[in-house]
Amino acid sequence: MGGDGRAITMPSHELPDRAPGKYVPYHPHPYYSPEALPVEPTLDIADQTRDLVADAAYQIGRIDGISSTVDFATVLYTSLIRIEAVESAQIEGAEVAYQDVEAYHTKHPSGDGGANIEKDLREALNYETALTYGLDSIEQGEAITLSLIKELHSMLLEDVRNEGDVVGDFRDHMVHLTSPQPGQRPFVPPTPEGLDALMRSLESYIQMGGQYHPLVDAAIIHYFFETVHPFSDGNGRLGRLLIILYLASEGYLESPYIYPSAYFNRHKVEYVERMRAVSEDGAWDEWLTFFLEGLRSQAATSYDRTHRLRELQERYEKEYPGSTNTDQFARQLLQYPYFTAPDLVEYLDVSRRTAYKVVDDLEADGLIEEVTGKERGKEYKAVEVFDILA
Repeated sequence: MGGDGRAITMPSHELPDRAPGKYVPYHPHPYYSPEALPVEPTLDIADQTRDLVADAAYQIGRIDGISSTVDFATVLYTSLIRIEAVESAQIEGAEVAYQDVEAYHTKHPSGDGGANIEKDLREALNYETALTYGLDSIEQGEAITLSLIKELHSMLLEDVRNEGDVVGDFRDHMVHLTSPQPGQRPFVPPTPEGLDALMRSLESYIQMGGQYHPLVDAAIIHYFFETVHPFSDGNGRLGRLLIILYLASEGYLESPYIYPSAYFNRHKVEYVERMRAVSEDGAWDEWLTFFLEGLRSQAATSYDRTHRLRELQERYEKEYPGSTNTDQFARQLLQYPYFTAPDLVEYLDVSRRTAYKVVDDLEADGLIEEVTGKERGKEYKAVEVFDILA
């Protein structure tokens, strides 16, 4: 869509000069050939966009501040990564829930669940693995290189590749991206022959630290990656992952507690259309506004989640102050939001009978509920914790 909300359906030769690329005739649809980074001419960032950058930066600062003051920071970090993994998989059509991921990790604490994992769940687990690996790499001082990007791609597609997909390297064939707008022709990214040069320009742009505020550069990088579409599959997941890694590599996220996929998932059609409008009409302001609002709102959501979890922790400490096993575990529920009764034997170093009594007590109080409906192998979730997280 253009800046006035109209769909752009121009023939290839009519893209305006402000468009950062051109269409090249190709059968059955022309393909888009974007200009390499950096964007030229330099973007004139509107005052309204600068205000949104400042607001998003403020919200990110708030979540960084509050997250460092809570006892459950590690669990919060892990939970938010898993929520992001689920949302990113859902954008691609996967039917998977946050509870599915927590259940998997409870049953397979080593992460080795074997080959019998449903594909949709595997996609979310792969995203979690790749994001965690990427963040660890950044923390250890590794740069975001094409080599790292390809390695992350291999992780994302492990055991979920489609026949003909190239894994861990750029695609060797053309792809057609269906438009969410009825009647609009597919978007065809550049040819395989053009990918190396375009992706090298992306690598250089990332490594020089961009040209603008890190939040603006993250938007440019994400747009460019999705437009080039360098891989045969997994581009959406990897592109969203790169947003987080870039902001972390720039030192902008002290603790990466903001994840954009939930916002993009809620606004799927606009997400795609805003990027296409940049390609066809140079509509950068509209894309930046959409992207920055996504980061701002997700940071605000993370702050709210953390604040509510801290209040919940304080309430449990007040309502369960004693030294009984039930009271002790109630105060630890935020650390163990999904568990089995045998898990409590290990967590609390108690007998199975005692563990089942703790479960009965907390279930009677409404703090936990059984989720499988089975007589054997029961699994429990902390109700209020899940209400806040999921």
